[in-house]
Amino acid sequence: MIEHMKRELGRPLPLETLARLAPFSPFYFHRVFKQATSMTPARFLAALRMAEARRLLLRSSLTVTTISAQVGYSSVGTFTTQFRRWVSLPPERFRQLSRQLAGVSVAALLPVIRGRAIVAGQGPRALMHLDTVDLPGLLLAVVAPHDGGRNEWWTAAPRPLPAALPATVPPGAHRARVLLLRPDRDATSALVDGAPDSFLIGDTELRVPAEVGDVRPDPRPTLTVPVRQVRITDPPLLSATPLRWLLGVSQAGWRGRAPVTAERRTLRTA
Repeated sequence: MIEHMKRELGRPLPLETLARLAPFSPFYFHRVFKQATSMTPARFLAALRMAEARRLLLRSSLTVTTISAQVGYSSVGTFTTQFRRWVSLPPERFRQLSRQLAGVSVAALLPVIRGRAIVAGQGPRALMHLDTVDLPGLLLAVVAPHDGGRNEWWTAAPRPLPAALPATVPPGAHRARVLLLRPDRDATSALVDGAPDSFLIGDTELRVPAEVGDVRPDPRPTLTVPVRQVRITDPPLLSATPLRWLLGVSQAGWRGRAPVTAERRTLRTA
């Protein structure tokens, strides 16, 4: 079903059409699809369209108008609005940013990251380790409120160091996703193309305890996250935040300046 969605991004794909292909009732298909992907069919389809648009912006010379039509939008204005909501950048700005990072290998970024502190604020909220110690690469982690809040927080670390979540992550229940980018691949292979052989992925639940006054809970949570190959049911990664962060790191390394160490952005709903 998801492969069919990918092949037909340029055509209308209402719930009833997808359900008939299953074949299920629309109600049952909606429920089963959300259980498998964590997203409704409509949101997953929108995410696939944005993922393909990101790839075309980086890898092709097509205009934004042409790309918007290829991924199923009849109005370039609507496409641009939706792109900004999902990616947090307008299409042309994303094209500029991703092309600046294209060709930069993960291995080239590791020495710059290794020589600098990654954690923002006064100290980490939690440390995230992988369940394997023998895989090299760059570990990226993103945390978002479990209740679907509008913020997310990113951090990074070179393997085998753990990813230290920024102090700005508030107390409460959160969802955490980690990406392990292979050192022998271009960073954009994972973060734009979504090439399955360029990264591993993992998910976990995280609860950040509340502070009492100025006293931070001790010990801080230490999580071990299992990583695996990406699956077709995994929603595509659309945020431009890791690209912006890595571009800042690469430019800081070339200029001898300290990079931005963590970034928080406001999410918008589609």
